Amino acid sequence: MYISKFQVLNFKSFRDSGEVELKPGFNVVTGQNSAGKTALLEAMALRFEPNPNRSIRTIPIPGANPTELHSRVRATISLSRNDLFEVLTPNAQYFIPEPPQDFPIPGDGPYRPAQNKGRTLLDWLSHEDKFDISFNLVRDRGESWSAEGLVFGKYEPPTPSPNGTSQVLNFVFRNRAEFAFHSYAHKDWKGYVTPSICHSLRDRIYRFTAERFNVGQCGFGHSSMLASNAQNLPEVVNALTANPARLVHLNQLLREVLPQVRQVSVRPVPNNQVQLIVWTHDPETQRDDLAIPLNDCGSGVGQVLAILYVVLTADYPRVILVDEPQSFLHPGAVRKLIGVLKRFPKHQYIFTTHSPAVITAAEPETILMARANDGETSLRGIDSANTDDLRIYLSELGARLSDVFGADAILWVEGRTEEICFPRILATVANQRLMGTAVVGIKQTGDFQTRDKRRVFEIYQRLSQANTLMPPAVAFLFDSECWSAAQKADLERAGQHLVHFLPRRMYENFLLNVEAITAVINEIEGFSAIPVEQEAVQQLIDRKRAVPEYYCPEQRPIPAEWIAHIDAAKLLSETFGELSENRVSFEKTRHSVAITDWLLTNRPEAFRELADWLKAKIAS
Repeated sequence: MYISKFQVLNFKSFRDSGEVELKPGFNVVTGQNSAGKTALLEAMALRFEPNPNRSIRTIPIPGANPTELHSRVRATISLSRNDLFEVLTPNAQYFIPEPPQDFPIPGDGPYRPAQNKGRTLLDWLSHEDKFDISFNLVRDRGESWSAEGLVFGKYEPPTPSPNGTSQVLNFVFRNRAEFAFHSYAHKDWKGYVTPSICHSLRDRIYRFTAERFNVGQCGFGHSSMLASNAQNLPEVVNALTANPARLVHLNQLLREVLPQVRQVSVRPVPNNQVQLIVWTHDPETQRDDLAIPLNDCGSGVGQVLAILYVVLTADYPRVILVDEPQSFLHPGAVRKLIGVLKRFPKHQYIFTTHSPAVITAAEPETILMARANDGETSLRGIDSANTDDLRIYLSELGARLSDVFGADAILWVEGRTEEICFPRILATVANQRLMGTAVVGIKQTGDFQTRDKRRVFEIYQRLSQANTLMPPAVAFLFDSECWSAAQKADLERAGQHLVHFLPRRMYENFLLNVEAITAVINEIEGFSAIPVEQEAVQQLIDRKRAVPEYYCPEQRPIPAEWIAHIDAAKLLSETFGELSENRVSFEKTRHSVAITDWLLTNRPEAFRELADWLKAKIAS
């Protein structure tokens, strides 16, 4: 059993979601805060209260009521033959619209009026592998269910007569091997998906909200069926004591996800109630007095326990809806929970999340992006194959999904050092926050020769043209290196004019401040037996900046603006090596960042040129 198609109409932020398709296994709904993710799960649980959409289109005049007061979902639930038999209530009557005369019965040839219509159709029904139950659920003051589309996903129903009735088959389900045919009847065919079938389907959909569960105590009972809101969790865990091996298995799975929880158990409390208690200490101590009531534990324990109970004890497939699991679980626990759920593939899982950790761990079959605009939410499917490509492409750039997921745009920079330092420079010197723009360093492009940077754009083009989670690029900011004007122009064209080159040869050219270098050197433990003087740093730099090998060939003789053109990374590396007598090697991501922080604290105007340049490039 799984939800294969779904559409929400006139419910909360959804005026019309459009029909979306879902798959067995893992499905993920992502989007920003208040985009409608939780409302979608609420509708999917089929237990929603009417709540009409409020937007300019539904309430065009202030103070008016919505144009429609009812909320509605259209859905298709796909069932195997065994799923269908589990849903049917023994000895209850069901009506099926009579199939057309040319309806093919597998193995028996076409359906013919002369045959026993009921017997032939029910024989077919008992051998078909898959059925699609499509229906409408309308909620206003009450609820009403009606069939929609093909009968069991196989044929069109007949056109009703003027009085709204048509000829249908009336049968009773006895057991997995027997259907009892009763008679023909005249009935509104839309009733063929009876409320009893729909209610049974709804009872197999569990929605786990992001709010704290207050489910640690309930009345004593004998039910082993967890309520859809998990309010009877202590009761069903208590009933599980009749199956000790399964209770042990439940605790094993719980420990996998939450290692700090050694086990859970149930104890009686006054007023004929039972209470769940959590052991965070060794159960072998037999100290139940030290166990903590579930309601006094973090919200994640109850959520995980309820989810695991459902997937472990269900004898037939369920639909599991989990809202924002990262809001009640640590990222590591989320990954472990998803790993456990993958061992129970018969269930369908639909998660909402804005966490890249959830998407990466789930490896979903379907990803839906929820976007809100003018009070209305739309859903857009994202090709999971393209999402896999996104991960591969990002790994080629040395980035991860978590580096870019959720950003409005991306500013690609030369490497990790620039990724750390550029936002600090913009905030401190230019008083500009990036506000939704992620700065991501490209870390795995070889020595950043022309061919390597062209590959970056090839990868980016594939990402931007695919239907993925990839935000647009603001710009690519690269070092100038020793590239010619023609090479730069060629790369700018390849990068669709998003490429910009630093006004100096590389970022380290902005760090050649003797005072800052000296201060950082003297903070490094074991750098020198005695403090390094500024004069020693200045003399070393003065000597090396006069050496032609530190410059590009076309910049010889040495230009007057040497600080913009010298190989600053090589200069800093040799300065650190010689002054420390090779005890300390220059590390760009460590020492460049340290020099940056010193300058931002003590000489922020040293970055004025770079800060203004960065601000202008982002604005453009």
